[in-house]
Amino acid sequence: MLTIKRWEEIVRILERDGSVDVNSLSDRFGVTAKTIRQDLAELESRGLLKRVHGGAVYKSNGGIFPIRERKQHNLQEKERIAKAALKYIEDGDTVILDGGSTTLQLAKQLGETKLVVITNDLIIAGELLSREAITLYLSGGRLRREGVYTLLGREAERTIIRYHANKLFLGTSALDFEQGLTVFLEEEAEIKKAMISAAKEIICLADYNKFHKTALVSFAPLQKINRLITDDRIPETDLKYLKGRGIEVEVV
Repeated sequence: MLTIKRWEEIVRILERDGSVDVNSLSDRFGVTAKTIRQDLAELESRGLLKRVHGGAVYKSNGGIFPIRERKQHNLQEKERIAKAALKYIEDGDTVILDGGSTTLQLAKQLGETKLVVITNDLIIAGELLSREAITLYLSGGRLRREGVYTLLGREAERTIIRYHANKLFLGTSALDFEQGLTVFLEEEAEIKKAMISAAKEIICLADYNKFHKTALVSFAPLQKINRLITDDRIPETDLKYLKGRGIEVEVV
């Protein structure tokens, strides 16, 4: 198994269980305990976990969270970001809603606006089922469980790329000025690339907790974003940097 694939799987287990131990990972991947400790050290340096004796746990101070907790983390900021994003949606738009907790908040606020919505997120799709004014398209693909319920893989990518959307409301696991937008899994990165290719305008929704962090896989440079909506914890220096690169930033 390639190192990056092993890292992805370690992160997947952390998301699901909240902790990992060296011996179990060594047995699972068929590598030495020394190799696993090196893996955990590298992932810790990226801010993805905290090493403890015999293993590692998820970070509770701005790093990753198990998915079951992530939906409630920074909820007020996500609700404000979603409310701000709502004004960029016009009657008759075709929009892509990326999977995630902030885009879910946006879906909850859509009301009865006449729209075409494309998504790979089953929870978002469920939220929109009763909205008769919304024409809903769901990508195909393999279901990712562990509390996320997004559709990934080549079939999902092929479905998304066929559409032409006015706007994409994009989430990200991490945002770094050098590495750009990153996520934990390669399949997540590929579906986000497909969404970006299918949309005219890219609006990224990211609370400031995600800034200056790097996950495992890059999917877009910051310059791909047309507009970024974030919360009021962002410092003036970051605002100046982003605006200097042609990115419109809205602070809520």
